Amino acid sequence: MSLLEDRYRRVLRLLPASYRAEREEEMVSAFLDGAGPAADDDDARPRWPEIASIAALAVRVRLGGAGAAPRSIAWGRAVRLTALLGLAFQATMSCVYLAQALGAYGVFPMPYAHGEMPFGEPGSAERAWHLSRDLAPALWIVGYVALVRGRPRVAKVAAVLGLIAHCADFAVVWAGAHQPPFLTHWVIQSLMLVVPALALLVGFHRDAPAHRHLGRVAVLPLIAGAALFLILMVLSEWATAASRSPQWPDMWAWVWPWLLPSGLSCLALLVASAGYFVAHLSAPRRRSPAVALALAILTVPVALTRLSYLNPGSGDQITETMNAVTVAQVIALLLCGLTLAVIGARSLPAGDTASRSVS
Repeated sequence: MSLLEDRYRRVLRLLPASYRAEREEEMVSAFLDGAGPAADDDDARPRWPEIASIAALAVRVRLGGAGAAPRSIAWGRAVRLTALLGLAFQATMSCVYLAQALGAYGVFPMPYAHGEMPFGEPGSAERAWHLSRDLAPALWIVGYVALVRGRPRVAKVAAVLGLIAHCADFAVVWAGAHQPPFLTHWVIQSLMLVVPALALLVGFHRDAPAHRHLGRVAVLPLIAGAALFLILMVLSEWATAASRSPQWPDMWAWVWPWLLPSGLSCLALLVASAGYFVAHLSAPRRRSPAVALALAILTVPVALTRLSYLNPGSGDQITETMNAVTVAQVIALLLCGLTLAVIGARSLPAGDTASRSVS
């Protein structure tokens, strides 16, 4: 065996064992024929395009490509459902952000101090930057709707642009503040965007089965976002009226950790997990490992984000109350995530035998 052949076989270990058992010799032979006289050179190595193609093939096979093993198909469904649920939440929150932006620009009656909008002069670069930043959340709505309607390529472009806008917004803020702790906090919080986007990019590959949901599925996050915006408006009015009470800070300390985006995501995951547990116990025939695994995956970035809000040792009663609520949220998420992971792992099909090879 030449060194180049050995190196090709090492790269092919990215593929599942069942796939290698069926196609490894054929693939190695094809790679060596393509290398030509360089195959006997000790310095010859697999080319980067070949490594990239093998890695892409490994993703397709391990995440439910055509003819993949039942276990890989289940994992593929879990990853795609992770993307769908993650984008659904981001679309819901984006509706809230866009409604708040419209209020800031005077479309809704949400007055600002002195009646002025703090977004720069009309026609200025500052106003253009704020406008593009305020409209950027619409990308996540476009991504979710496109994914639901069976257009994963459009969804991928929208998600990538959404991440770029998210990073650009932070870069502008960080350039002025330059606080490393803030950078760490932002990186952790960004996981709530990165995990669904990554699941979208790797889960909806070219061999993934096409699926188009009903139109009403596309509008559910939009309706939820509108309802959430109204709820937050009501809570804002209530907070303004209740702030005169001496007990107000203590009451708000129990509520505020649930109103942040990560807090709302935590609440949504806990409700979804509870619903899954009920369905899992009451309808055994409809048990799906994909749902359990997708919810378990999503608990990780949310739990990490909630942990980033902890402020131990402050000595302030209000801060300590919010810390206690945050710890309770993280514990609940971890318990649900571990339970879901165990249920999903036990429900996965056994075996690693693909029925047909992926071309």
